[in-house]
Amino acid sequence: MQVISEAPIKITKGAIDSAWRRRKPDQRLIVRDKDCRGLALIVNPTGMVWTYAYRPRGTDPRTGRRWPNKAFTLGNPATHSPDDARAEANKIKGQAAAGGDPSAEKKARAAEDRRKRGATLKRLLDDYETALPGRPKMRGHGLPSAKYVAEEVAQARQSLSIMEAEDMPAADLSDAEVRKLLRRPSDGAAIARARFGALSRFMDWCQDAGHIKTNPCVLISRARRPKAPPARSHYLSPADLMRLWEAADRLREPVWRDLARLLIVVPCRRGEAARVEWSHIDLAAAEWRQPSHMTKNQDPHRLHLHRLALDVLRERHKATGGKGLVFPAPVSGRPVDTFSDLKTELDKAAELDGWTWHDFRRSFATVLGEASIPEAVADAVLNHRQSATRGGVLGVYQRASRWPEQVRAMDLWGRLLTAAQHVDEAGATAAPQDDVSP
Repeated sequence: MQVISEAPIKITKGAIDSAWRRRKPDQRLIVRDKDCRGLALIVNPTGMVWTYAYRPRGTDPRTGRRWPNKAFTLGNPATHSPDDARAEANKIKGQAAAGGDPSAEKKARAAEDRRKRGATLKRLLDDYETALPGRPKMRGHGLPSAKYVAEEVAQARQSLSIMEAEDMPAADLSDAEVRKLLRRPSDGAAIARARFGALSRFMDWCQDAGHIKTNPCVLISRARRPKAPPARSHYLSPADLMRLWEAADRLREPVWRDLARLLIVVPCRRGEAARVEWSHIDLAAAEWRQPSHMTKNQDPHRLHLHRLALDVLRERHKATGGKGLVFPAPVSGRPVDTFSDLKTELDKAAELDGWTWHDFRRSFATVLGEASIPEAVADAVLNHRQSATRGGVLGVYQRASRWPEQVRAMDLWGRLLTAAQHVDEAGATAAPQDDVSP
């Protein structure tokens, strides 16, 4: 393209119209302004723009020479009259004289705007959904399950919808939008807390990835954050537990029956039971040895198996041949993860609801506490590292597992459950005949 630069003139509206009429294909016409040095009107075949050329203040420390000239685009004759263009050029001149670099700053702002437009919360949440399955759990060990990922992303997506922030750049989200989420009429303490928690964890990821400087959720005072629902205190009596045991016989899948029964008689976590393999079970020694990667606190753990537990596992041994998973899902052969469906069927069969799987562990600790089993022993069976009896300074110095007492506690638990199956004519649960002292 041919470039023609004319001598400086006072640019007026008439000069602009004249320059536009003289435009030609493949030619660029530069009309410089006499009243404002550095200001020029660039006339291209299809349009015109105002530019201002300036030299940044100072010298290049590497070469010792002054910085080269830079050009700043001010606008066009439709947005800036000649006087407006001169005023804008003088403003740029002042910024450069003060040591600024308006052209570089403008480019940086434009780049930041492009980055923000490309990093909307909706887009980043899609990236988060892809990244979350590979992020280690915040609690426990291993990677999150597909179910957890789906629920976490759904809660975060719902939070963005409530705040009307899906198309907002992540960097623009502030605590004001988060407060809008918190002002939503309550759907219940648990749901409000789940939404806020999912949003905060998503924003933590955005911060880690460099999309935002600060998680706006941390700007909300603790007093204003959704409160945790009251801690569960429900537990079942041995009679209720054995009522569920009998009802498990009516579940449609034998593996569901056996898994439910093991959870009833062994105070383990449901995920530990679902993933147990035969290599972890020693039927002859009546022990379940959980490797560290299978437990919540990543400590290896050992559980004594009483008679009821052994009966369940022997049934599973016949069904599986003693190889692989103890409780493989009927169709996929993977660990059972349909606990909601399993519980629904068990509720219906037993005509007993209002309980959770974790209540079984609470029932174990409560019933044995009433039978004078020391709390420290019950905590050892439950593998509670952070409890009052096994945490802090005591947990640092007291490393004994109290295995003989754990064995006696588990055997007592088995006897209490067995006795609950036999009631006298008055309906009272028969007490076990064995000594229940620790």
